[in-house]
Amino acid sequence: MSRLSRIIVAAIIILFCGIVGSFAQTSFHKEIPDLPATPALVNDFGKMLSPDEVLLLENKLLQFEKESSNEVVIVTVESLRGHEISSFAVELGRKWDIGKESKKNGVLILASKTDRKVNISPAYGLSGVLPDVICSRIIREQIVPNFKKGNMFQGFDEAVDKIIAYSTGEFTADEVPKGSGIPMLVILLFFMLLIFIFFFAIRNKTGTTYVSRRGYKSSDSDWGGGGGGFFGGGSWGGGSSDSGGGFGGFGGGGGGFDGGGSSGSW
Repeated sequence: MSRLSRIIVAAIIILFCGIVGSFAQTSFHKEIPDLPATPALVNDFGKMLSPDEVLLLENKLLQFEKESSNEVVIVTVESLRGHEISSFAVELGRKWDIGKESKKNGVLILASKTDRKVNISPAYGLSGVLPDVICSRIIREQIVPNFKKGNMFQGFDEAVDKIIAYSTGEFTADEVPKGSGIPMLVILLFFMLLIFIFFFAIRNKTGTTYVSRRGYKSSDSDWGGGGGGFFGGGSWGGGSSDSGGGFGGFGGGGGGFDGGGSSGSW
């Protein structure tokens, strides 16, 4: 086989492998559930918690999100369908865009009921305060001992307390800038001045007055963002978590999950 032929064969093999890899990645991405219709920080699709326990965790995480802007999300599933939990967690964190776009400050706690596996994955904005060794320690010391005893809520609750303790102060809550009405007032005064100038200019030229009235409309920005289809149920175990409202949804463009974190089993 000539050198040119070998190059062509090698190029074809590389192209084929790339196509197969791309197809596999796309297929895996499609298997990851979409965002639920009602955004929540606790999504118990594996039915590992009672409704009251879901509500307690949701309220705790919601309060922390309001104070720090950090989005700590708990997701349980019935099964990983043969996927590695670390890969599943990273893909889920990216697909859901957990965390604020400018901060990449999301954390995902993922647990699979039948696989008996758990993972903690921080986005890179929090990887400094939640490195792999810390995530591993939380799993070993807070989650696994409680899960082995059947205390699922206690395991999640203690893990959340540790994550909050480690990440408090890393970011501050998003706030609407104070005095945001001043620029609008200046603009309105400027336009009123232009109208008066136009009014007197027309009157001086023609002796006729033309008055044009224009309405103004303002819209406040929604700092919470919106989410769209979260684990719509179906083959992933269905179910939904009634958090009582309050969480506005992931802001979009969050993500920042690069494979950091740790996994364990019970």
